[in-house]
Amino acid sequence: MHSITPITPITSHDTPSASRPAKGGRLAQSAVTASGSKDSATPHWHIGEQALDLGEIFRPEVTLAVMQRRIDAALKMAVKAQSSGAYPLRMRWRGPINDLREALERYLPAPDAGAALIEDIYVLGEAIGELFDVQDIGMRLEMTQSAMCPRFHVDRIPVRLVTTYEGPGTQWLPEQAADRLALGHGVAGHRDICRDPEQIRELRPGSLALLKGECWPGNEGHGLIHRSPVVPTGSRLMLSMDPG
Repeated sequence: MHSITPITPITSHDTPSASRPAKGGRLAQSAVTASGSKDSATPHWHIGEQALDLGEIFRPEVTLAVMQRRIDAALKMAVKAQSSGAYPLRMRWRGPINDLREALERYLPAPDAGAALIEDIYVLGEAIGELFDVQDIGMRLEMTQSAMCPRFHVDRIPVRLVTTYEGPGTQWLPEQAADRLALGHGVAGHRDICRDPEQIRELRPGSLALLKGECWPGNEGHGLIHRSPVVPTGSRLMLSMDPG
């Protein structure tokens, strides 16, 4: 497991433990130490520094649970090595979590130089399996130079894990900044959905985020509103995982 360097403090809700908390295990080793404070204006998200914070997604009112972490030098090098292929990395895979490591070794452009990346993704797959009690996952690992989903939207799934290894993180809207009636309609971009562009939030690279979708039981009409960010320079490597 790669080590994680502490970063500056982050904002975190002072909320009780989730009814079904995330298990710690190897995932907890990549957490960072940070302090936080309650933000009553945004009760539907929870940002923390421990693996247990991801378990807050089981709270009915929470649609975004984040574990803040930082990517270390070894993982950065492994990520950089994957941009050396003849074609951009675009991997879509579904199967047993136990087969994930082998699949990554087969599909990565530079698997020998990508050991730290393979290990990190495999650990995340194991964590998803533990948290949601599943044996299989769907995974997408893509390197792009533009926004994959530039329009604010909600996912028609129960829940999704996202993290960005390189480039800007996923952008999302607090509920009070969104016009849900505009979802799926109007001009592309954020002007018709976002009430206040000043409130657009962006996940930090490396952060692990669980995004609750429309198909989570009891969450219809409340899926987290989010989008891919603009990539001003260079490339962006994004990972998503769907349990089951």
